[in-house]
Amino acid sequence: MITLIKVDYFITQLLNKIIPHNLFFDYFFSFFSLKGNSIFIWILIIIVITFLEEKKNPGISYQDKKFILVFSLSFLITAFIISYLIKPVFRRPRPTFLNLTQIKNINKNFNCPTDFSFPSTHAATAFAAATILTFFDKKRRFFYYTIAILIAYSRIYLSCHYFFDIVFGGIFGLIISKLIINFF
Repeated sequence: MITLIKVDYFITQLLNKIIPHNLFFDYFFSFFSLKGNSIFIWILIIIVITFLEEKKNPGISYQDKKFILVFSLSFLITAFIISYLIKPVFRRPRPTFLNLTQIKNINKNFNCPTDFSFPSTHAATAFAAATILTFFDKKRRFFYYTIAILIAYSRIYLSCHYFFDIVFGGIFGLIISKLIINFF
C-alpha cells in the first residue's frame, strides 16, 4: 500500500509540473474547476449543442426528454454517491505537499474544498456527463471526453487532488453512468 501511495504522489507531482503554472493556465484550469460547480460547463455545452441541433431538428423530442432525465440523474447520483457515500469511507486528506501560493495570488477567491480527496467528485461527474452525452451523441465523443479530462486534470493542476483521486473518480463516474443508461 505504501508503494501505491508513493507512486500516486510521484505521478501527481509530475503531472502538476508538466504544464507551467502561469497566469493563462491558472485561469484556464480555474475555469474548468469553477469552484466545484463544473455542472455549469456541461450545461453550457448542452445549450450550445442543443442550439446547433435545433437548427436541424426543431422541437423537443422524446429522446431529448430522455436525455435530460438520464443526464440529470447520472450527474446528481454520481455526485451524491462520491461525496456522501465513498469519500467518508476512505477519508483521504487533500494534497498538502503541492504549492498553491501562485494560484491563490492570482485568483484570491480560489480555494480547494475542505472535504476528503478520494475519489474526485469533479472527475466522477465529468466522466459521468461525458458518458451520457456520448451515449446520446456519439459523433462528439472525443470533444466530451476531452472536456472531462480537462476538468479532471484541472484538479491536479490546482493541487486539489492526487492522480489516483481523479482516475478512480473517472472510473466511478463511467460505471455509475453506464448503470443508469442500462436502467433506462
